[in-house]
Amino acid sequence: MGQYLKYAIGEIVLVVIGILLALQVNNWNINRNNAREEITLLKQLKNEYGENLREVNEKIYMRDAILTSINQLFDYIDNGINGVPLDTVRKHIRRTYSQPTFDGPDGVTSELLNSGKLYLINNSELRIQLSNWNNTVQKMVEEEQLLVDMDVNFYYEYMRQHYDSRKMGGENRDNDKAVNVFRLSDDNKSARYRISGENDASEYKKYLSDPAISSYLISINNYCRNANIQAEGLKQKIERILEIIQNELDTKIK
Repeated sequence: MGQYLKYAIGEIVLVVIGILLALQVNNWNINRNNAREEITLLKQLKNEYGENLREVNEKIYMRDAILTSINQLFDYIDNGINGVPLDTVRKHIRRTYSQPTFDGPDGVTSELLNSGKLYLINNSELRIQLSNWNNTVQKMVEEEQLLVDMDVNFYYEYMRQHYDSRKMGGENRDNDKAVNVFRLSDDNKSARYRISGENDASEYKKYLSDPAISSYLISINNYCRNANIQAEGLKQKIERILEIIQNELDTKIK
């Protein structure tokens, strides 16, 4: 009986050890697969936030260009445009029509959050940054929308009612992604889409002497500055996310 009991206990111990080993091997496989998937996700996130960084930098650049043009227009308001090429005046005015808005990709981040796979990201700070991403972007988008509403509903409507755009070189409201609208060079390839018109100095002088225009320009200036403050904050967060991702990849890929 004692010999049988020892045998039985030995069998049980072997079975338990076998189960534990199987579980351990299974855990190793799961951890290995999770580690591989994490590296894949980190690479995808690196690409996504690299695109986001380029996008936010472009929008900051575009709003800075608008601010530069508004400053130049106020110089024309104060000092006149005698000797200034009317095409240059027109290009500064054109910039004020634009509404740069952030449109960065978020597919990988959204998939991580919606699928419940955020646990695959081991770095706790990165998990927090990704979880807060949508709220962070929304704050900037709200500021950008103020400029869009101001431009579309008030400024551009006022321009449409009070000014003949064909006397100001023809209307050419380029898409805000066409960065060339923010350059003053004459190599604007989108010029072929312009509605033809003439530069009438009297129409520009009327624009520059209009108190309502000055008020609109001040408002646009303020909205651009506020949007860029939010954009700079977003840029810093993106740069931090990219820094964490790179550190994680450097650690995990050897």
